Amino acid sequence: MSNTVKGWIAAIFIGLLWGIPWIVGTPILEVMDAQVLVWVRYTVAFITLFVIIQVSNAMGKPQKKVDFKLNWENRHDIFWAACCGIIGQGAFSFLSFLSLDYITASENGVIQGLIPIIILCVGFLRHGERFTPMQILAAVGAFAGVAILVMDPSVEGSGFNIGHLICLGSAASFSTMAYARAKLAEKYGSVATMYHQFIFAAIGFGLYLLVVGADFSSALGIFSSPLRMACIAILGVGISGISYLIYIYAMERVGVDGTGMALNLMPLSSFVLAVFALGEAVTPMRLLAIAVVIGSMMLFMKFGKAKKKAPQMKTATNAN
Repeated sequence: MSNTVKGWIAAIFIGLLWGIPWIVGTPILEVMDAQVLVWVRYTVAFITLFVIIQVSNAMGKPQKKVDFKLNWENRHDIFWAACCGIIGQGAFSFLSFLSLDYITASENGVIQGLIPIIILCVGFLRHGERFTPMQILAAVGAFAGVAILVMDPSVEGSGFNIGHLICLGSAASFSTMAYARAKLAEKYGSVATMYHQFIFAAIGFGLYLLVVGADFSSALGIFSSPLRMACIAILGVGISGISYLIYIYAMERVGVDGTGMALNLMPLSSFVLAVFALGEAVTPMRLLAIAVVIGSMMLFMKFGKAKKKAPQMKTATNAN
């Protein structure tokens, strides 16, 4: 098996895996508050990455490019690492889990699937990125697909509600920190950057829980059944920890564009698992919505890739 094939297998696996956090979080939310779940998730995640970093160092394969120093001179990076952790990870996870009080897990997964488009919207507003007409059309199509899912008349309780806005806020929390996360990763390394973010997320939400007087003992609810123990392991160790190593492995073999294309499987993964694991209804409108969202996301990525190639072709022509 070639490295390229292995890379595509890894990318597809990540696309499917990252669509299920909100599904596996549902059984845990039966015994603890969403805020406590976020704290538990990122505490487990940073412990997982700490072990990975230590093992990598012991094997002579360090995951850090530059040491992350907690001093005044490094205050800029500390600030953005804290923002990426508390907003880009903690608030992202908290708002998404909170939205499950109002919307279904499959609706949540489809809305989270819009993150690549929202990231480029942030780039348009803050970093001078530009959309092609086809990308704009694809983005409109993706949001239309979400609207179809939300307004499905055959599902009881369907229709727009506050949960959809909360979930969109979750996706926006992650997306607004994407460029800062990329800059930190370029300087410190991807795994080390995620490790710093998870520490800030765990500490930030831990302090918040202390201020609001939350019941930390509810975290023990994860030990109430093997299912919940498996779910927190998937969330903290698998999705937030080890999966980033697999993601980096995939990017090294099929590139950012190929990996990004595979991430379009996230809404499909959420929908399929919600149907089989949580018993959510399958309706023609929902199937149409999923197809529209995934198709639009693929078009969006395709024309984004074409846009990046255009300047290179122009430069080559001028050189001749």
